[in-house]
Amino acid sequence: MIFRLFQQHVARRCQKALWLLTTVLLLLPSFTPAEAAGAGAGQSMDFILVHGDMARCRANNNCPDWISAEGQIMADSPKKLQRLLKRLGGRKLPIIVSSPGGDVRAAMEMAYVIRKQKLAIAVGRTRSRDCSYAEPICSAARAKDGSIRGETFSLGAICFSACPLFFAGGTERVSSPFALLGVHQITTTYSEVRVQYRTEYELVNGKRKVLSTREVGRKFVGKHDTTKLDRKQTARLVGFLNEMGVDKSLVGLMLGTRPSSIHLIAQMDALKLRLTTELAAADQLVAARDCKSNQSIAECAAPPAASSAPAAVGE
Repeated sequence: MIFRLFQQHVARRCQKALWLLTTVLLLLPSFTPAEAAGAGAGQSMDFILVHGDMARCRANNNCPDWISAEGQIMADSPKKLQRLLKRLGGRKLPIIVSSPGGDVRAAMEMAYVIRKQKLAIAVGRTRSRDCSYAEPICSAARAKDGSIRGETFSLGAICFSACPLFFAGGTERVSSPFALLGVHQITTTYSEVRVQYRTEYELVNGKRKVLSTREVGRKFVGKHDTTKLDRKQTARLVGFLNEMGVDKSLVGLMLGTRPSSIHLIAQMDALKLRLTTELAAADQLVAARDCKSNQSIAECAAPPAASSAPAAVGE
């Protein structure tokens, strides 16, 4: 009897030492579009406080401020934007953006941030007088606090790929005919990772009882891209546009344009899609301050009319 109990005890201890090595292939999606043709990846998006330096307001020291947002949208772009907004306190400065695109999730996250802050946005660029024409924003123009003095311009500014999703977050959204708005298909990249797990178990009455499971190895084995969005991704995109007040038919334009190409959206078409809210340019947006509720950006930005009072006639 004692020997039989000893046999059962040894068997139980041996059973606890049993383990199973399993391998699982994981597909990790990255919801990121390919870059627009010819736009190039470039540098990550930089957010800069700009103090206006235009001739028309420089003499009176009454130039407006704005936020320059130029470069590729990366996963850390929302944090960079939030850091600058926190530093600015409650100031509601317009954003002047130029970007070839980038990370879709980050673009949508930034859209929610600027919508919550009720900020306006325009497609455009910023130029400092201290920089060359080829490099409108340069390190030589930076002040100690990172800000620069500059002026806006529209020619050559772009908002492609994921950028229009960021752009959609603005409460007022404008783009001149000299700036380019464009979309194309979203490319989802699936990374294939082989993960190995070690599971320790014991047999109790012929049944396996798991004691512990831990990962013991992970190896990247490849990746593949697809432009097909599943129902959940499409619904998320349509829902986002609805929240931003943009016509959901923009999704059709995106899905119908190959990643190697770009569908340019004309100024009037952008207005019909409600991607833009009115006809105006970046320089008008930054100049429009203290606007009345029924006043357009173009009207608000226009300089006051010259006085038409008759000249006095000497006797």
